[in-house]
Amino acid sequence: MSKRMLSTILLFAIGVGFAIASFTMFLHAQSRDDVIQALLYAVPAVAAFGAIIALPFRQTP
Repeated sequence: MSKRMLSTILLFAIGVGFAIASFTMFLHAQSRDDVIQALLYAVPAVAAFGAIIALPFRQTP
């Protein structure tokens, strides 16, 4: 498997995993701390999806 395909699959898995965890935590939040933790878990999900979107525009050596 090529390095590019593997990085895409791993970024997608990280993004989906953190997005599901964040969404689940946000739905079951009982305090303000739980909401903040859910939002903190959303940050890597957004970053992973941003990296996936940016992959086609990167220069390859």
